[in-house]
Amino acid sequence: MELRADILERMKDFMGAFYSPVIAVIKVILILVLSAVIIKTGSFIIKKIFEKRKSFRLEIDKKKIDTMATLTMSIFKYGVYIMAGVIILTDVFKLTSVLAAAGIGGIAIGFGAQSLIKDVISGFFIVMEDQFAVGDLITIDNMNGTVEQMELRVTKLRNFNGDLYIIPNGEIKKVINHTRGNKAVIVDIPIAYSADITKAIEAAERVCTQVSGEFKTIVEQPKVLGITELGKENLNLRIVARTIPNEQWEVERRIRKLIKEEFSNIGISFFDRSTIPVPGNFSEGVEKHG
Repeated sequence: MELRADILERMKDFMGAFYSPVIAVIKVILILVLSAVIIKTGSFIIKKIFEKRKSFRLEIDKKKIDTMATLTMSIFKYGVYIMAGVIILTDVFKLTSVLAAAGIGGIAIGFGAQSLIKDVISGFFIVMEDQFAVGDLITIDNMNGTVEQMELRVTKLRNFNGDLYIIPNGEIKKVINHTRGNKAVIVDIPIAYSADITKAIEAAERVCTQVSGEFKTIVEQPKVLGITELGKENLNLRIVARTIPNEQWEVERRIRKLIKEEFSNIGISFFDRSTIPVPGNFSEGVEKHG
């Protein structure tokens, strides 16, 4: 009987030693899955709350709302991750005494979290100083793009090609914000020396009048600045205006299109054809160019 009891005790110890790591792994997996569900649900609720604020009648900057939404979701996400990590270390692996002795901050630094702290602090100052917001067009170290997300640790930029830049906030040293303030519209029109300058200016003024009535985004009406350059082959006629941020390119494209149509209608050339080399007679063309 004593032998049987000893065997049963050994088997119990063996089974306990076998099942203990398995149970620990299952607990870890459950905690991680639950954390992911909480993050997804919480982020959805936070997004809906901030989207509802956009519908308020009060004058609210929508870019700031989007910025605070992404930042709040980031803080919530990291908060859940930290809580899950503490639960795994204390309840699953029974490291309460280690945490008490070393302290959470000491363990974080021990894992090389100085850069994380730097990123978080930098992100905090970026938001407090309102350097940029979600939706702004900015340049960071020769990387151009629209701010898609601002998180506690990183900023995400999407460039015109669709590439996504993920930049740690601690690495952001210099920012050029292209969205703040009204933007200049500058359209330079090359005109042949042989063209009638008076007719060209009158045509450009008609274009300015038409464009002024087409765009509500214009804050300073287009005007013909005049001849700004005497080039080797062409004159340069300049049109200037100002628009709200990010709308200057559409106005520029419209002005160029209308200028092309107007000049074609009244027979004004953009260049002197006599200066263009004739195919098969390259040397003569070079002589005409001087």
